[in-house]
Amino acid sequence: MKPNDILTLDIQSVGEDGDGISKLGKTTVYVSNALPGERVSAVVDDVAKSYAHAHLQRIIRCSQHRVRANCQYVRQCGGCQVQELDYNEQLLLKRQKVVDYLQSAGVVLDREIPGTIGSRTIFNFRNKAIYPVAKNIDGEIVAGFYARRSHQIISSKECPVGADENSKIVAVVINHLNHYNIEPYDEATHSGTVRYIVIRKAFATDELMVSIVVNDNDLPHRNELVERLLSSVKNIKDISLTVNCDNTNRIRGNEVVTLYGNGYITDIIDGIKFRISPLSFFQVNTPQTKVLYDKVLELAGLTGEETVMDLYCGVGTISLFLARNARKVIGVETIPQAVADAKQNAALNHIDNVDFIEGKAEEIIPDLVQHQGLKADVVVVDPPRKGCDKVLIDTIIKMRPSRLVYVSCDPKSLARDLRILQDNGLKTKYVQPVDMFPHTVHIETVALVIC
Repeated sequence: MKPNDILTLDIQSVGEDGDGISKLGKTTVYVSNALPGERVSAVVDDVAKSYAHAHLQRIIRCSQHRVRANCQYVRQCGGCQVQELDYNEQLLLKRQKVVDYLQSAGVVLDREIPGTIGSRTIFNFRNKAIYPVAKNIDGEIVAGFYARRSHQIISSKECPVGADENSKIVAVVINHLNHYNIEPYDEATHSGTVRYIVIRKAFATDELMVSIVVNDNDLPHRNELVERLLSSVKNIKDISLTVNCDNTNRIRGNEVVTLYGNGYITDIIDGIKFRISPLSFFQVNTPQTKVLYDKVLELAGLTGEETVMDLYCGVGTISLFLARNARKVIGVETIPQAVADAKQNAALNHIDNVDFIEGKAEEIIPDLVQHQGLKADVVVVDPPRKGCDKVLIDTIIKMRPSRLVYVSCDPKSLARDLRILQDNGLKTKYVQPVDMFPHTVHIETVALVIC
C-alpha cells in the first residue's frame, strides 16, 4: 500500500477523530467522511507501519444513516467530522465512545450508561467562532477553517453551526485588510499582523464581541475598522485586539486592548447573568449549557446546607448555579481574567455565598484542606481535556467529600481518573453523556462519584 493507491474498503466503525475504520490485512485504514456499514472507494493519503489515512473517493454501498450535510465544505473542513451521519446515530456513537473508554479502564458502574442527552439545536448553536487568517496560493487574503489534519485554510465565511452574523463580520475584516494592505500572519516566517478573527455571541441578549488576534501590539487603521464593523453589523458591543506575538499555534494571547465597548458582553442562562470577556472560557453551546448544568445540580444533591468546591471554575458559571442551592461555594481557577469575571458575575447577580480564588486547584485545595481545615461536602470538577491533576485527585481522595461531580470533555481522561478514584475506595454511581457539540465526535460527560 502506498500513497495515491485506490482501495475498495468495507467500513466497520468510527475512529477517535470521526474517520471511518476499515481493516485491510494487519493495516487499519482511516477513511475521512466514511460511515459504518458502507463500502467505499478511497484514495490513500499517507501510510505508516500499522495504519494508513485515506480520503473518500466514491460510495459504493451507502449507509442507511447517511444524510445530506448542511455545509458544502463538510468533506474538507475539520470542524464537523460526522455531519453526514443522522443525528440520532451521532448520539448513539457518542454514548458508545463513553462506554468503551470506561469499560477499557475497568470502571465499575452501578447502572448502565443512559442514552446521550441530545442538543436542543443542532445548527447555529455555537456562540464562539475562530477564523484563522492567511494568504492562499494565489496570494489572496482568506479566512475560514482548517482542513482535516492540516493547517491549510478552507476559505469560508459561513458555517452552519455558528451564528448568522459571523460571515458579515469576517467579510468586513478581510475587506479592511485588503483596503489597507495589512498582511495576515505567516506561520512559516512568523511575520504578518492578523492571526485570527474571534467572534462571540450572547444568545440571550444578541450581543456580539469581535476580537482580532494580532502578532503585534497594534493594528493599522484600527479606528477605521471599528467604524466599518459598527456600521455593518448590529449589536456589536465589544471590539478588541488580543496580542499574541509568540511563535506558536496557540490562539489567544494574554493582553487584550479594548477598541470599543466595556470589555465584555452579557449572556443569561436560567436567570443568571454572565459577563464574558475575550479571554473567558464559556461553554460554546449556550442552549445546551443549562441542560448540562441542571444535570450537575441534580447529581450534586444539594439541600442548602453544603459547602461546595467548584474546581476549574472558569467565569463561575457552575459555581453560581450551585450557589443558589448551597450554603457556601468556593471556586478555584488559574486564569486571572476569568476569576475577575467570576467575581463580577457574582456581584452582578447579587450572589454573596460564593468566593473565587485565583490559582491552580492542585495547589490551592491541598492548602485549604491541610492548613486551614476546610472540608467540602460536595466537590465539582470541570477540568481541561487532560483531566484532573494527580495531586488534586489525591487531595479529593483524602478529603472524602460525600459527593464528587465530575464534568468531562474527554471520556478517555475521565475513565482514567474514575479508575484511580475507584482503586482508592470511591464508587462511580452514575454517568451521563450530554451532547454539547453536534456533528463532531466530541462528547461532554457528567459522572457522580460517591465517597
